[in-house]
Amino acid sequence: MTQESSLTHLAYRSCLDALEEVLGKNGMISVLRFANLEEMIENPPDYDPDARVSHEDVTRLFTGVRDILGDAGYGAVMYRGGMKMIKNVVSHSAPVQALIEMDLDPVEKLKLGYSAYLTNAGYDPEKIMEHLSEKNEIVIHREDCTECDDLIQRDEKPDGFSRPSCAFVRGIMKGVGDCFKREVEVSVVEEACRLIGDDECRYRVTYQVK
Repeated sequence: MTQESSLTHLAYRSCLDALEEVLGKNGMISVLRFANLEEMIENPPDYDPDARVSHEDVTRLFTGVRDILGDAGYGAVMYRGGMKMIKNVVSHSAPVQALIEMDLDPVEKLKLGYSAYLTNAGYDPEKIMEHLSEKNEIVIHREDCTECDDLIQRDEKPDGFSRPSCAFVRGIMKGVGDCFKREVEVSVVEEACRLIGDDECRYRVTYQVK
């Protein structure tokens, strides 16, 4: 993970908010102290969508949460964090709010929502996103998923992972879909993951127009 691909202040703060919601304030403080992130207790980042947290602080948070709570606990916190991140993006972005309210075919709005997220994250939607209209599915391929990048750099297939485990990104994918929940119902599965030896992290979004 490079500084350029690290989390924004808004994304990182969303993870901290989710951690506090799940564990309470004292539980969050305990995790941050364990992860050597004491500065985040009194001075957490704001909700700036442009400024970025250091690579080291992102790694400490992800690793600390996983080490203390285990894979299942990490998944619960980080999935919620990903969804909260999208809610925070919407509340701070007039263009996204306008897209949600736009009088447009619901599936086209959904595709535009995912395309906008991928573009803002530095990816080319034309290269990594598929729309399988006959199956009501959108598939997103991530060969360099930020969430597991550090673990992969240390070990090609880290021990202890038997199933896809990039819960933060999966929460983001669900959050993007839920922006349009008045018109479309979505579910998201991470069906491939580099943590279990796959070549990519792959997210399959299934949608149903209401």
